[in-house]
Amino acid sequence: MNMIENMVRDYKSIRKIRGNSADFPDLAKSCVCLANAQGGELVIGIEDNNKLPPAGQQITEHEINAVVTRLRTLCFDVSLNASPVIKHPNGGQYFSIQVFPSLKSIATTSDGKIYIRIGDQCHAARNEDIHRIANEREAFHWELITFNLNNA
Repeated sequence: MNMIENMVRDYKSIRKIRGNSADFPDLAKSCVCLANAQGGELVIGIEDNNKLPPAGQQITEHEINAVVTRLRTLCFDVSLNASPVIKHPNGGQYFSIQVFPSLKSIATTSDGKIYIRIGDQCHAARNEDIHRIANEREAFHWELITFNLNNA
């Protein structure tokens, strides 16, 4: 797996979903950012400082389901699909959530905020951004089409 954050991949520590430091609103914000762009992947359980899960980190399928359920209550017009538990060679576990692009509507957090992804950062949408996002919903999304150049 490519371990670089970019326009379509965002890494989050396991602490975002566990204990007193859990921050589901921040995860929802990341999902909305990706959905309002071209979609992407939210990888949970990878630490920013070394892009690895901590050795021995364990995640259950129940925990993954609970995260997705919670995120679905915190963001609207966002389609999510979670991976099963992924085991890193160091023994640590993590998972990813695929966020699909919101092609017909503008994705928002449950408190009505709109975010967009610029590069590898999530930003609050400004008025001019909202107009652009709304206008692009009806456009054809070439970047989402795959071509087989061998048969062209």
